[in-house]
Amino acid sequence: MSTSELPIPDAPARPAVGRRLLGLGIDWTLSLVISSAFFANAAAVATAGPVESVFLVGNSFATLGVWAAQHFLLVATLGTTIGHRVVGVKVVREDGSSPVGLVSGLTRTLLLVVVVPALFTDPEGRGYHDRTARTRLVRTR
Repeated sequence: MSTSELPIPDAPARPAVGRRLLGLGIDWTLSLVISSAFFANAAAVATAGPVESVFLVGNSFATLGVWAAQHFLLVATLGTTIGHRVVGVKVVREDGSSPVGLVSGLTRTLLLVVVVPALFTDPEGRGYHDRTARTRLVRTR
């Protein structure tokens, strides 16, 4: 792991909401592109313009599935999704070590898919999905 990917020791346990949302937006956009490429709705393709055909013709459940698969695999093994890496955040275990592992990665991903745990935080500012998975999101830059 390069020094640019190490958590910042005095950084808050929870990076700014804007940073987290931008990372999620990047990951979701990539999932939309993949879903549109491989799970396109034929009726939507027929009426879609050039931009819509890249982003909006995929099956919505396939988009969620692609997002969940990439999130699980990347967080469990590397501790960071593509969006996380771009915005400078990383998922680590409660003790600060990485990688998160398969069980924690799967727990975190499944709870994020149902959205609700991410909307609520504990007194430390961690989402319930992180608390349940025994992980935390930290800034890397």
